[in-house]
Amino acid sequence: MKNSKEIIAQDSTVLVGVDVHTAEHVVAVKVDGEIVCKGVKIAPMPEEWERFMKRFPGCEVHVVYESGAHGYNLRDWLVEMGGEMKGVAIFVHIAPPCNVPVVPGKRGVKTDRRDGIRLIQAFEMRSFDDVVVPDKLQRAQRELVRTRLQFKAEEKRLKLQIHGQVKFHGIERPICYKMWSDGWRKELVNNARLADGTGVVAMSLRMKLKILREVEKVVEVVEKKIEGLYRSDSSSGQRARKIAQQSGIGLTSAMVIATEVADFRAFRNSEAFASYIGLVPGERSSGETVRRGSITKAGNRRLRWIFVECAWAWVRCSDAARSRYERLRGRRGKRKAIVAMARRLAVRVYHSMVSEVVV
Repeated sequence: MKNSKEIIAQDSTVLVGVDVHTAEHVVAVKVDGEIVCKGVKIAPMPEEWERFMKRFPGCEVHVVYESGAHGYNLRDWLVEMGGEMKGVAIFVHIAPPCNVPVVPGKRGVKTDRRDGIRLIQAFEMRSFDDVVVPDKLQRAQRELVRTRLQFKAEEKRLKLQIHGQVKFHGIERPICYKMWSDGWRKELVNNARLADGTGVVAMSLRMKLKILREVEKVVEVVEKKIEGLYRSDSSSGQRARKIAQQSGIGLTSAMVIATEVADFRAFRNSEAFASYIGLVPGERSSGETVRRGSITKAGNRRLRWIFVECAWAWVRCSDAARSRYERLRGRRGKRKAIVAMARRLAVRVYHSMVSEVVV
């Protein structure tokens, strides 16, 4: 391994496990059932990976790494490289971290070298289904929708801070204006001046209201962009319009679902889709003992949250959904009932997207 140009394998099937980091990629290589090298460090650049792949002439190379903060950059490099590099067939597999098993007895030992080997073993055991990778346009559209969610969360956080400050300092809330209107905000600052003679509290409140206004402007711009995307002929827009035909799902919610799910047909059935969202009950059973607990909360938390929110809207606007919810609430309580409705809604959306008929 000292010579970076020496041939590692030729005309073989090669498994490459990669532990991806910002500064370097740590690689383990298995050829014909034997780990031939581990702990090899590759700079995270396309040209370095191209140089490494040239050491496997005539080989079928399967590269495995975990999905994470570094996105799909490595996969993009290798896919593009596979189309250009002669004599080397490159296949990339991205594993969900939760589906990569830990070797029994070695849970307290974690190194980059071991992680690469562990990924190879997970691939050999078929312990995971490959992450479905959206194309670059879908990723950009997803980022736009996620940006709105992030700024809406920031907007909510600022409003809670302002409410807390008003309560703590005993500032009188205006009652002659609609809450959060321009007049309400201006009057609130005036009341803060009266409550605190130093003016410091009023200044702090004014700064927070100023930041809140800027955040609201960003949200407005992003929402207009999302609405344009929803009405466009793009694949995400077309899918979102179909999803929005389901009662309880509006424009923004439909765009969240359409962009977060790269391909509905990648799921074997509706149960697999509900499991991906984390809306299936956890279970610990042995022999004749069966114990089912709360939902797993595994998978995509944004989808889980949006389906629960849409379930509340569905219950409000649909008599049939409301009737079913009331029956469930009587037996299982309010929280479990709405989660059950969210799962039912997710199943309806799944079937509408994998068939030509909207359920």
